Amino acid sequence: MKEKQKTIGLLELKAERAKLEADRATLNERLQALTAEREKTQQQLIMTAGALQTINHFIGKTDPEVDSLLDENHGPGPDEEK
Repeated sequence: MKEKQKTIGLLELKAERAKLEADRATLNERLQALTAEREKTQQQLIMTAGALQTINHFIGKTDPEVDSLLDENHGPGPDEEK
C-alpha cells in the first residue's frame, strides 16, 4: 500500500500568506502605538525631573540645611548615569 502524502495547495498557501500579512500589519500598528507612548512617558519623566530640580532649588534657597540633605539622598536623574 502506498502512503498518502499530504500536500499543501496553492489556496492554503495564499490564505496563510494573507493571515501573516494581516498579523504583520497589526504588529506594526501596535509597535507604532507603543513607540508613541514611550516617547510621551519619556517626556513626562523629563518634565518631572525638571520640576523636582526647580523645587529643590527653591528649597535650597529657603533652607540650605535641607538642601544638603536632599543632595545626599538624591538619586541620578533620567539623563544621568547611575
